[in-house]
Amino acid sequence: MHFITASEVNMAKKSAFLVFLNCHRIDEIKKGNKNPCFKELSTKLTPVWNAMNDNDKKMYKDLAHEYNSSLVENQPIKQISDVQNYSNDFWNMQKYLTKMFECIPNHTELLDKKFFLLHINCHTLDEEQYYFPAEIAALEFSLKNGLSRTYHQVIGISKIYPRGFAGGMREFSDKFHQISCFNEHPDDYQKILLEFSTFLKDGVINQADLQEGTLDLPYLFTTETEVGTNIMNTKNSLERLYCMAFPKVGAERAKSIFKIGSTEKLLFEIQRKFNLHLDPQNLRSGNSVYDILELDMYGCGLGCQYHEMRDIAYRCSKARILQWMSNICKYISSNVYLRLIPGKHVAIELQNGSKLMLENSLLPLSTTDLILTNYT
Repeated sequence: MHFITASEVNMAKKSAFLVFLNCHRIDEIKKGNKNPCFKELSTKLTPVWNAMNDNDKKMYKDLAHEYNSSLVENQPIKQISDVQNYSNDFWNMQKYLTKMFECIPNHTELLDKKFFLLHINCHTLDEEQYYFPAEIAALEFSLKNGLSRTYHQVIGISKIYPRGFAGGMREFSDKFHQISCFNEHPDDYQKILLEFSTFLKDGVINQADLQEGTLDLPYLFTTETEVGTNIMNTKNSLERLYCMAFPKVGAERAKSIFKIGSTEKLLFEIQRKFNLHLDPQNLRSGNSVYDILELDMYGCGLGCQYHEMRDIAYRCSKARILQWMSNICKYISSNVYLRLIPGKHVAIELQNGSKLMLENSLLPLSTTDLILTNYT
């Protein structure tokens, strides 16, 4: 087993300044401006940060503390063990992904290969390491054909949330996704898991496998770390959902069901397979894997109905995975021959300013039906 070291913990932590930059990035996107890269933000906002007093910085310090509190330092023994187990899973994922790409014989098969992207907004109380899905979004795509299928579900916990956690969970949801633990949302967890698992398996699944915790699900890729979520929290939330739906399965068996990988690592391996990691232009500052994934924030028209109605589509899990997929495809197409299909690789922009992805490949829409102007 790989045991997590102090240096790895320190690398994973976020400073108040990084949180400040991310909040400003979101504000820029809400104003309709292009998503700035980290280097641009840092250059522009370092003097602003240095001029701020302690009271002005407090909010960002609190957010950074909330994120960092889930890491190893000063955590109870069980939480340290959880992080060590996650670290072992993470390195196994890295080895699996490297081997998987080694087994792809040529570029044609790589273009045809399908991948799953996942983003989960959680009902969260970091201090207690409590994570439960508030929103699950997943999609299947290939580089050649773009988006093929999507899954999305908002999930409620109003009947089961630990009552002592309510205040902290409400504070977290207000900051990140606005799906409150108090509100009524679908909470038939067995049905939700059945539908989610069926989506991942692209067809009917064996009910016995679902009930006994013996499902063989594909790898799902999500972001390693972002303010408010990371791979470990995502995996923990799905395991808690499974145990809630099928208590007899047990926590230990639930840990083996969901295999979560890094979207950053996925893009890196795609780059490496195409030899793009050897191109000097891909080593420039501002052109990191993270910058590529975060290039264009997807909002109006691409979020779920819940977030669209509140004008916060940029916080929606569904908009996040569509953003990652589109940015991966656009980046690869700029370096190798790949024909981008409007509505499948990249969002169609409508005349009212909203965006559209064709989530159903059989949807019979023409250019006239869509009254589109261009695509991004």
